[in-house]
Amino acid sequence: MSTISNAPTAMRGRGGHFWAFGPAATFKSWWVAYKTWRAEQAAIAQLSSLSDRALKDIGLPRSEIMGAVRTQVKREHGFRSSW
Repeated sequence: MSTISNAPTAMRGRGGHFWAFGPAATFKSWWVAYKTWRAEQAAIAQLSSLSDRALKDIGLPRSEIMGAVRTQVKREHGFRSSW
């Protein structure tokens, strides 16, 4: 039985499994996720502090702030999965 993986051969460990270069890569991915989450929270807080008129001027209803921020973050970072 073979294992199918999109990872290059050099990145696979024993048995053909993908190992993300150990704890350093795991920590880095957690750190990136944390920084992304903090940036989202800051953007949401900033947009939420705007008046309804200011939000209307930029074409963003208050009910869509969270979705707009998350959609923009996905575009900037190239995320493909849904949150």
